Amino acid sequence: MEEEGRIYALRDVDLIIPEGKTLSVIGPTGCGKTTLLKVIAGLEKPDYGNIYFNEKIVNDLPPKDRGIGMVFQDYALYPHYEARGNLAFYFWIRKRPKEEIDERIKETAKILGVGFEDLLPRKPRTLSGGEKQRVAIGRCIVRNPTIMLMDEPLSNLDAKLRVITRAEIKKLLVRFEVTTVYVTHDQKEAFALGDLVAVMHEGRILQVGTYEDLTEDPKHAFVASFVGDPPMNIFRSKVIDRKIIFENIEIPINFDFNKKEIIWGFSPSKVKINDRGEGLIGELYFIENLPSDKFQTLHIDVAKKTIKIKIPKEDYRFRVGEKIYLELPEKLYFFDPDTEERIY
Repeated sequence: MEEEGRIYALRDVDLIIPEGKTLSVIGPTGCGKTTLLKVIAGLEKPDYGNIYFNEKIVNDLPPKDRGIGMVFQDYALYPHYEARGNLAFYFWIRKRPKEEIDERIKETAKILGVGFEDLLPRKPRTLSGGEKQRVAIGRCIVRNPTIMLMDEPLSNLDAKLRVITRAEIKKLLVRFEVTTVYVTHDQKEAFALGDLVAVMHEGRILQVGTYEDLTEDPKHAFVASFVGDPPMNIFRSKVIDRKIIFENIEIPINFDFNKKEIIWGFSPSKVKINDRGEGLIGELYFIENLPSDKFQTLHIDVAKKTIKIKIPKEDYRFRVGEKIYLELPEKLYFFDPDTEERIY
């Protein structure tokens, strides 16, 4: 973002993270997720505004004094130390007694569960991706952090290992009860691990909430178009005589609105297919049918605009290339064409 010749990675961020809870942060590449973690950690300073830990301003507090534990996607382990040494390093540079170090590592191994002690004598080059990530998490929690920051910690793992490690992290977060900020591009991961999820776009946090909050009550057009599988169908249309003109249908606007354009949308799961040949006309061009899903997503071309609808898998009556009539849901979402904020 640019302002008077300056580029801002974060803008007007207002965020409260409940103590002991996990906040997942999602958003497109370059939206400011990692920068947000760096500012919390003290690796970068905000140009304006304050950062509070338990009502105490920490803007000028150096990173080493913030009680932060960080887990990175590339593990960032010390290759010449075995796993035990990676956990102990924090205490070595602070010249802590061996007894304290051994006790903290023992407690950490207990928290991380079965098999972790077997990793302690091994060097990083002998560990799998999942094992390296467990050690990286252990190195984070061994210091008993006030806040844990996790930046795409599972992105280097294959699909199967991601699911396994995700479950282990969830169990750890519930048991350890440390305030955590978890950055990821994977929405399933974000909602599985986070008590709340924040949506970022162009350096701003647009909305924080549960999956239901973000998909059923989006406060911004970007949130509506980004969250969900598939996300909401969103369009920008002309308004004439208080009606939205969209291809072969007109949609009345039943609230006070005087602009010539509007952004509007609807949920893919709420659209009905009209067998009477009435409604919005489109052509089916792709059927997304994932083996693990109970639903299939139909991609429908409506005058070079794509509409996605979600229907049960057992409905096999549709074929690519055929004409389909769509009945839009009663509940439509309306957003300001300039600010893109929800207006109705």
